[in-house]
Amino acid sequence: MEKLVGKTDIEDALKRLDKLTNEEMRMVTAQVLEGTQNVNDRVGVVDDRVAGVDDRVAHVDETLAGVDDNVKAVDDKVTMIIDGAQPPSISHQDNIFNSYVPRGKRDKGTHTTSVRQHGSSETLVIIFLR
Repeated sequence: MEKLVGKTDIEDALKRLDKLTNEEMRMVTAQVLEGTQNVNDRVGVVDDRVAGVDDRVAHVDETLAGVDDNVKAVDDKVTMIIDGAQPPSISHQDNIFNSYVPRGKRDKGTHTTSVRQHGSSETLVIIFLR
């Protein structure tokens, strides 16, 4: 009978050990799940912050593109001034400030045959560069 009583005690002890082991595994699993959820929440916050930084970088990129366009426009204007070029709207550089412009018929040598002074029909164009 002692063998039966001893065997039953061992079986009961093993069942309790198995039950405790399963319970401990559930607790550890719950702790891992909680830790994973915390990490997931923090990653979400970091993702939102990175998206905000990305938006700011895109805005800076757009601003720099505008600055680049402005620098290009200034460079073009400086080049025109240095080269002595006139804007395309001014076509007769020689006559722009000359109020005495000979008018008349032209002969084959492109010289004016009759010189008469007419009222100035020239338009003075002033260009302001910013």
